[in-house]
This record gives sequence, structure tokens and C-alpha cells, in this order.
Amino acid sequence: MQGIKSSNLQKTFHSLLQVSSTANHLKQIHCRLLLLDLHQDQFLITTLIKLLWQRFRAINYSLSIFYQTQNPNTFLFNAMIQALSETPGFEIKAVSLYSLQMHNGTNDPSRRPNRFTFPPLLKACVAAFASVKAIQEIHTQLTKLGVKPNEITLVSVISACANLGALEFGRRIHSFMEDNRYELDLFVASSLIDMYCKCGMVEDALKIFKKMPQRNVVTCSSMIVGLAMNGRAEEAIGIFEEMRFQGMFPNDITFVGVLCACCHAGFVEKGQFYFNCMTKEYSLVPKLQHYACIVDLHGRAGHLDQACQFIRDMPIKPDVVVWGALLGACRIHKDFHLGVFAAQRILELDPKHSGGFVFLSNAHARMGDWDGLKKVRRMMEISGMKKIPGKSWIEVNNVVHQFFAGDKSHPESERIYGKLKDLAKLLELQGYKPNVNSVPCDIEEEEKEHSLNVHSEKLAVAFGLINCPEGTVIRIVKNLRVCDDCHSAIKLVSKIVNREIILRDNNRFHHFTGGICSCQDYW
Repeated sequence: MQGIKSSNLQKTFHSLLQVSSTANHLKQIHCRLLLLDLHQDQFLITTLIKLLWQRFRAINYSLSIFYQTQNPNTFLFNAMIQALSETPGFEIKAVSLYSLQMHNGTNDPSRRPNRFTFPPLLKACVAAFASVKAIQEIHTQLTKLGVKPNEITLVSVISACANLGALEFGRRIHSFMEDNRYELDLFVASSLIDMYCKCGMVEDALKIFKKMPQRNVVTCSSMIVGLAMNGRAEEAIGIFEEMRFQGMFPNDITFVGVLCACCHAGFVEKGQFYFNCMTKEYSLVPKLQHYACIVDLHGRAGHLDQACQFIRDMPIKPDVVVWGALLGACRIHKDFHLGVFAAQRILELDPKHSGGFVFLSNAHARMGDWDGLKKVRRMMEISGMKKIPGKSWIEVNNVVHQFFAGDKSHPESERIYGKLKDLAKLLELQGYKPNVNSVPCDIEEEEKEHSLNVHSEKLAVAFGLINCPEGTVIRIVKNLRVCDDCHSAIKLVSKIVNREIILRDNNRFHHFTGGICSCQDYW
């Protein structure tokens, strides 16, 4: 390629990069760039990193190329931050790279962050820190840089607030958009609907939905899913029927929402009808999520035999989600024999799946089979499965406070544990007894009761009662499924203190009011 002009070389290599079909081809082109002293061409290096990540997930090789590039510009920084933000375990590197970009861009405008830097960065912050404070700081920096956020950036902020349950900051962003006359297009409206639903504020989501002059399948699906996960099944089904009446073509997500709504309401026949509609009326091929919904539908109704038969008749191999739906039904209806079978199928598919091990552990613990429990724990050690620590967080005065089980690191720990003691006395007067069966350990009863009393969601509830104004709703997010004991306790607490408590776990919403939960004790 000697004698070819630099601009032509750039075009040639850019074309070669685009048509490369393997990671090795891209690496060979990189070697050629090094030989021809083109390895500092930031246009080509940016393209190379994008392709290495997008096509082959070669994150470590991409990072090594990035660090070999002198004075990377904004586009190269953005490409690398994007790749890191979408790679599990590398999110904190994306945040570190952003700090480097901010430092390098102080005196060089060509290296400063721009509006395209922030969407992936916000995603990385949520994954790395689960902190609304980090999101607020990034939003402040964006403003200081004089970068007016576009709709894509703002949707990223709204999505981050949705995932963290950061309602107040999400509302501030919504107000910011209204004050600055941003267009509430279908994309933005869908993200706001999703955010309000994930924060338990269904009425706010419905206000946006009803004000929209036009709706599409995405906005309707967001509203249907949001209503379903908040236990408002009939309204979700109503919107779906309105879609059908208007001739709007539903998609896979729409059907996930409407099937979940049928599950939560116990509409077995209607759910089966909608499932059949997918193929017969809309020519949509059901996915594993849809099959899992039908298993859950039968399981919730106590039709465990039908659920098993449905799994056997599936035209595709059931995954852990499908077996997990059956396992959940077995747990609720106390069919431990079938539950053990489902747990074993889950562990065959995913030897490190915590749900399967937890069920087996609890089954042995309930029977007092401590030798069996030790065997399960040994299996867990061999598999390398690490238990995900349960954590809960609550937003108070625009600050998100995070708690782990038995956590005493919070500045208000003394008051929190004092409040828990007060609540324990009030709960006892209501006839509450800790559900020690949910503690799979051969330890004394008193020790079991103590371990239950310091679960992360109870700490968050106590903190909320101390710090949230009288009469306001307490909103909590948990990363795992809420345990049976905490569910029973929080139901009673909502009655004792006459407060609505909204808890979002990794499965659904629980609206606790007056001693009753919206999930009807099935989750």
C-alpha cells in the first residue's frame, strides 16, 4: 500500500474494518495499522473499537488499543465508555474513563464530554453504584459544561431513576423538561410512563398516557406492563382491548404485559385465550417469557398438574424462567416434591442459579434434614455459586439510602434499630410471630428471629418511618424477592402505623395498605 495517499489509506482501511467477519481479522488489520504508523488515526481506531465490541465483545483488547492511543478525542472516549458501560463488571471502568475525559478536556475542547457521552455513562453509574447521587452529579456537570441535554440523554436519566426507584429526582427531570419546553414525543413519554410505574406512581403514569395526542404500541405496552406489575390487572387488560379495537398491532412486550395482568388477577381462561391470540390472530411466535406467564397463570391458580403438562407440551425447551414459574407455584402451594423436581431442572440448566439452591435449602430446613442441607451447601460451594446479598434502598429528600441485612453502617443506625424494637413489640401485640421456617439454618429459634428482624427491607421501612413526614407514602426498592416473613411483617406495619408502604422487589410491586398487600400474598 506504499504510495497511497493518507486519506485513501484511511478510506481503504475503514472499508476493510467494516467487512471483517471475525475478531482475528480485525486484530490483523490493527497490526497492519501499527506497521503503517496509522495506529494513532483516531477515526480508524474509534471504528475498530466499536466493531471489536459490537460484534465480538472483545472488551480487553479494545481497552488495550484505547490506552495505546495518544490524546484520545471525544469520539474515541465515547466509543470506549459505551463499550465498558454495556459489559458486566466493567461499568466502574466506564466511570473512571469519564473522570479521565473530564480532566483531559479541561484545556482541550476536542476531548471534552458531549451529549452523547452521558447516556452510557448514566447506565454505568446505575450498575456500578446504584446511586442517584452519582446521576445528579453527572447531570450537574453536563449543565456546567453548557451541554443542553437532548431527549436521548434525558431518557437515560429517567431510565436510571426508574431502575433506582428515585421518584423525586425523576420528577425534577420531568419538570425540567416541561420548563424548557422539550417535546414530549412517544419515546420520552414511554420512558416517563415506565419511570412512574416503577416508582409505584401509576396515577402519574396514567396522566401522561391519557394526555398523549397520539399513542403507539411502545407507549401502550409500557402502560400495560406498568399497570400489570402494580396489580391493576383490569385496567391493563382494558388498554389492551382498546388497542385491539383501534386496530393497533401488539408486539411481544404487549403480550407479556397482558399475560402478567391475567396472572395477577387470576384470569386463567382469559390468559389462555390471549396466549392463543398471539399465533392465531397476530401470527406472533410465543417466546419463553410468554410460556413462563402461562405456567405462572396455572400455578397461581393451584393447577400444578396443568402447569406441568403445559411445560411437557412446549414446542421449545423450557428455560430457568419457565421452571422458576413452576417453582414459585410449588413454594406458595407447599408442593415440595414437585418443587424439588423443578429446582433440580433449574440447576441442570444453570448450576449457579441461587433460586434452585434456596428452595432445596429451605425444603431440607423445613423437614429438619440438616444433613441434606449440608449436602446442598456443599453443592453450592462446588458450583462456585455466590449468594447475592440482599439490599434495599429508599429515597428521602433526594438522597438514596441503601441498606444490607444486619447493616449498622448508616449514621442513623441507633435510631433505626430502636425503631425496629418498637415495631417488634407492636407486631407481637397484633399476634405476629416471625416465620423462622424461612431461615435455612440449624440454629436456635431466638437467633433465627433476630436474623429475620434485621433484613434490609425492614431496616429501610424503619428508616422511612423515622424520616418521612407523617402520612406520606414510604417507597422501597429491593434487589431480591422479599421473603415471606418480611412480607407478613410489613403488611401488619402498614396497618399499625396507618401508612401506605410500596415495596418493589425483583419480581413485582407490593402495595401494603391497612394490613393488605396488592399481590394477594402471591409473588
